[in-house]
Order: sequence, then C-alpha cells, then structure tokens
Amino acid sequence: MKNSLSNERDLTERARQRDESAFAELVAAYTPPLYRIVRRMVTDTMESESTVQETFWRFWKALPRYSAEHPLLPYLATIASNLARDRYRRESHLSDADPDSMLEERDDSDFTFEQKLDQKEALQRLAEAVEELPFAYRAVISLRYDADMSYEEIAETLSLPLNTVRTHLRRAKQLLRQQMEEADHG
Repeated sequence: MKNSLSNERDLTERARQRDESAFAELVAAYTPPLYRIVRRMVTDTMESESTVQETFWRFWKALPRYSAEHPLLPYLATIASNLARDRYRRESHLSDADPDSMLEERDDSDFTFEQKLDQKEALQRLAEAVEELPFAYRAVISLRYDADMSYEEIAETLSLPLNTVRTHLRRAKQLLRQQMEEADHG
C-alpha cells in the first residue's frame, strides 16, 4: 500500500466505526498485493479471488479486535494463508500457476523474441516447480517473494518460529534448484 502508516491507521479506525467508504479504500489498496500472495498458494484463479474476498470479509468481522498498531498486510496475509491452508487440506490439489503475471511486471523491451520466449518458458517451469512444493514451502515462497515480507513478518504471519521460516525457505530453494536442474538436463 502506498499510503502512509498514519493514513492506514486512519482508514482502519474509520472502518472500525463501520465507515464503508474507508473499508472500500483499504480493500482497493490491499487487494493487489494480497492477491499476489494468495495466487502463489492457491493457483486456481477463481479460488484465489474467492480467498481474497473471504479474507476481507473476515477482516470486516474482526475489525473490532484488530490492533492498528501493526501493519495491515501481514494481518491480512495471515487470514489469507490460513484460508488457503484450509482449502488445500480440503481439496488436496492445486491447478496451474500463471507465469504471465510474473512477466507483466518486467521491462523486457531490450530482449529479443527468442530471449522473451526462453524467459517465459523458464518462468513457466519455475511456476510448475513451485506448484509441486509442499504447501508450507509454497506459503513462505509466496510471502517472501510475492509480498516482499521479511523473515520476521513471515514468521508472525504463519505463526512459525523464525528458524522454521529460514529452514522452509532454504529447503524450498534447494528443491526448486534441483527441479530446475533436472528439467534442464533431463
């Protein structure tokens, strides 16, 4: 969210007083980063959108208990990751990731067509490799790289010890590296 922390607190306090326009501003500001986080955990687009909507619904209901002293994105990410984990447990499967969304944020005007195609194929392989990771590893990868959260924020969001977050990230990267090397040599 580009707004300052004081503006976030003001909007949150107004939303707590059931000001729907303030809540709508929070939803508009936080939907894109929250969707990027959820999209990595729940790779089906419709399920991702549903999870984000459910996250905001639960936040609306929890507003009286929310402490505005902490940044809002980690709080929302906690709700979303719990919902995603619950859906994963219920469904025990996820569909394809969307590497095109990863490409949209890159400035690739200097690349040739072949380089762009190679990059897109590599991102597709990476997205598929991330999808094959255990849910816990996908969650930390998403929060670290899609939400740009610190290790401490990830630990708080997922209610994990800091060293567990570090271990999950290290193991996830090792698995991804192995999968990518196997794909390149296989």
